Amino acid sequence: MTRRIGLAALAALLLASGGARAGEAAIGELIGLSPVEVRARLTGAPADAPLARGFEVARDGGADAYFTLDVLVADPRALHRRMLQRTHGDEPYDPDVPSCRSRLASEPRPPAAGDPVLAFRDGRLAAVLRPARAPPRSPAPSIDDRKAYERWIRQASIGPFQTGLGQLPLEDGAGFLGRWEAGRLTASERLSVDCAPLPRRPPITAPTKRRPLNNSDMQGLALLPFAVQLPGMNRDRARARDSGAATLASLGLGQRLPQDPKAFAASREGLRWHASARPGYGVLTVDLGGGRTRNLSDARDAVLVGVRDGAVTWISPPDGAGPRAGLLCIDAQGLAGAPRPGCHDWGNYRP
Repeated sequence: MTRRIGLAALAALLLASGGARAGEAAIGELIGLSPVEVRARLTGAPADAPLARGFEVARDGGADAYFTLDVLVADPRALHRRMLQRTHGDEPYDPDVPSCRSRLASEPRPPAAGDPVLAFRDGRLAAVLRPARAPPRSPAPSIDDRKAYERWIRQASIGPFQTGLGQLPLEDGAGFLGRWEAGRLTASERLSVDCAPLPRRPPITAPTKRRPLNNSDMQGLALLPFAVQLPGMNRDRARARDSGAATLASLGLGQRLPQDPKAFAASREGLRWHASARPGYGVLTVDLGGGRTRNLSDARDAVLVGVRDGAVTWISPPDGAGPRAGLLCIDAQGLAGAPRPGCHDWGNYRP
């Protein structure tokens, strides 16, 4: 394999003690490698480093796994930090966690093109795709027309995982792949990754004199009576993180559920079943909890699991290339809201 090392990589070598690293390779050099091997080629990460689970789809008697390049090469600690951001976690900041900047090195990214998605077929890289981004939204109406403005905020567009508004993700099976294939990259295109710790935050110094209370302080005081809920909520989030991870680890493509999906979800904590209008199809959600938080909104991660005729046909983690839980909260008019159990406010989903 030809490996090109530029100034960024040279800097990475000089800063090796700080965890910086960089790599670049042509797609043709990566075809046929496993996810761990691709990651090692681009970042030098050891084979035993934990690997995030990809968006998995059963197709034509085999198994596909899709990873965004960002997720595939990310340090496990960086993925944990992303989970904390999604779930409003409040754990201490680790300055030594490397952040990776991955990109297509061959050309600048056009505004209409998304991030590279690596498609693995039965565990080996088969292609690198570049799905199209959602089309730009129409201009916002005047905020003076409150009703029209709120409708504009809530308006969603059909993405690759739905063929109609209000549908469950992947009701048409692997049809999304046909919509992705238009963005297939050639073997000569090059992928580039640069990883380095983020700049250290400056120390926070205590003010020399006490400042007066502001509006944010007053809001905090108003919510103080509800803070008694936080210890119990955080214990429940931690339990969900453990039990949800165990449930996810027990599910695999092609696996037949031991019960009817609705009964299966009802008999297990942290699961919810959403049935489709199409007979035999639906989506399970698995509660993955969240980090310890001081935020009463209780935002949580959820895995989506597609089930057709009692068998698992796809699995989509919350930080991957596949559909996310927010799609469950889009109604037939394309508005984010609460069309299904678990949806609340303006299209937020709580498993």
